[in-house]
Amino acid sequence: MKMRLAALAASFALAAALTACAGTPAPSQPQSIPLPPESLSQGAASGSEAAPSPSPAPAGAEETKGMGGSLSAYKCFTIRYEDGSEAAIQRGVDGLTYTLEDVRVYDSIADAGVDMYGCTVDSEDILARPFVLVELKATYAAPDGGEQEVIADANDLTPLARQDKLEEGSEPAFPALGYFSLRPKEGDTRLDSQHNAFCYVIKDGESLTMQLGVFCDRALLDQKNLYLEVNTVPAPPDGGTVAGDTTKRMFDLLAE
Repeated sequence: MKMRLAALAASFALAAALTACAGTPAPSQPQSIPLPPESLSQGAASGSEAAPSPSPAPAGAEETKGMGGSLSAYKCFTIRYEDGSEAAIQRGVDGLTYTLEDVRVYDSIADAGVDMYGCTVDSEDILARPFVLVELKATYAAPDGGEQEVIADANDLTPLARQDKLEEGSEPAFPALGYFSLRPKEGDTRLDSQHNAFCYVIKDGESLTMQLGVFCDRALLDQKNLYLEVNTVPAPPDGGTVAGDTTKRMFDLLAE
């Protein structure tokens, strides 16, 4: 019974995160914390319950793109609990893709010359860290029967470092997403700049260029170990599994 209650609690927490763009306050940005296992990478997400359970993806499947590469901003998967119950989840926007257009590395955000309104962290420790400015193009092509205009969430893109690339004994701080060039303005009745700082509106057939800023540890830059994952799939619940589109889709930000 306790395990079931824990699973239900996890489901409610996930459902709350999935409504971020609908007006529910999104979680604050991560501060200086130790690097967790890849399966525990966190990021706010948007989506809703889906219909039928999709077929499982190959275990450990990955899709990594470098400069000029594109990745879908949509994912559908199913959480299966130990008692046999299921929760089908959609994340991101069907028909939306991201293309990696540019990556620039600075000693700090102060050197980047960006509009500080787009910065969503105020920790002096984080602001002094190396700052990686990532330029992406978002393109939306509405699927059949899809909305002609949607609200997307750039916080679906989660910075991470690969555990298998870390030097032995290295414990760099977890990279944090803390800047968005299209941050909604104060008083925006649709997006609410305080709670949904990474949300934006995009129309069918439209392309938008945006910049995301990642604060990271110098060691990750030296190791060329910094990625941006699109729609992270949560770790399986105790005794359960996650099936469907579980492919890990990432942009390699420091690829040669």
